[in-house]
Amino acid sequence: MNFAPRTLLLADDTLLNVAVETFDFLSDEYRALHERSCATAFQAPRWLDALHRDVGTAFGAKPITVAVRDPSEGRLMLVLPFALLRRRGVTTLEFADFGLCDYLGPVYDPADLPLLLVDATLSKRIAAALPRHDVLALTKLAGEQTLLASLFPDMHRARMRISAYPAALAPDWPAWRVERLNPSVRRELDMKRRRLVRSGPTEFSTLRDAQAITAAFDALRRYRSARFKAIGAADVLDNEAVFRFYRGMAIEGAEDGSARTERLSLAGEPIAVQFGLAEQGVYSMLMIGLDIARHARLSPGLLAIEDSIRSAIESGDRVYDFTIGDHPYKLQFGGEMIPLEEWRRARTLRGHAAVLAIAVLREAKRKLKPLLTRARNARTAEPRA
Repeated sequence: MNFAPRTLLLADDTLLNVAVETFDFLSDEYRALHERSCATAFQAPRWLDALHRDVGTAFGAKPITVAVRDPSEGRLMLVLPFALLRRRGVTTLEFADFGLCDYLGPVYDPADLPLLLVDATLSKRIAAALPRHDVLALTKLAGEQTLLASLFPDMHRARMRISAYPAALAPDWPAWRVERLNPSVRRELDMKRRRLVRSGPTEFSTLRDAQAITAAFDALRRYRSARFKAIGAADVLDNEAVFRFYRGMAIEGAEDGSARTERLSLAGEPIAVQFGLAEQGVYSMLMIGLDIARHARLSPGLLAIEDSIRSAIESGDRVYDFTIGDHPYKLQFGGEMIPLEEWRRARTLRGHAAVLAIAVLREAKRKLKPLLTRARNARTAEPRA
């Protein structure tokens, strides 16, 4: 990645170009920008292209992609992949997410940051290019957000109720396991593993064949549906557009390694199916489905995660990211809590009412969270991602 500083020449007649474009996320220029950026797999070209096309359309969202370019060369410098949605009478402009992305943010080359910051009019010109909306919402923000703070000042910031849990990996699996997992966790996993092996032939595999991935996703959906129905909650995979999106990402991503569908089988039958994204040495775990009805005592989720971490290390990954969601097993497997922020700004009276309601609801849920967490921990430590 090139971090060489660029010349800061911004005369009044050479301001950076700002436009809301009908954007091609599969274009060579966006691929190149994403590769140079610090953006995540959730801003990758194929992901954003399909997210807008297959999910956004089903949700009635309008893509609003802001592109900032060098005025002399037309070089793409910054992309803000927004979407415009209307919910309960409130129009919200937000990063394209639809509840399926775990990290959000702008896409830019860090070497261009000084040039983006020195343009004192950039913030106002971006604001002028945006369509009318009641609320601007920037959520799931991790780490320092210097550029966003410059582009969108006066945002109301708050810590989100949920956090992310990346785990740093090391090249040697046995050594990492001893260093990062405490002895009681290792003993439990070893006991569960012996019990699994005694139950029949076992296999953990990363699937690459489209037919095998399709069958695995059917099992993933079936297991998750049973689990969510049991607790009286809705699963994102109940939405057909969302299910097709994830399955499509899994099949296409298997070809170049950008997505992994992993399966733990017992006697030829899947007892755990896991799906995640791989980008620049970071594996992001997105969802897991477990055959709890028949094999709860084997803890298939914990064993599948252990196998998946071992596989990630053998693949050369530097980070195993459990992404968002506060579940005890993430800490047990070496995850470190990373706080996330949400920024909001109301643009209308309706927007002010919506932002106030969100703040009240967030604080109420924050107070209830410890009680719900203790209740969940009392039931089981098995992963529910």
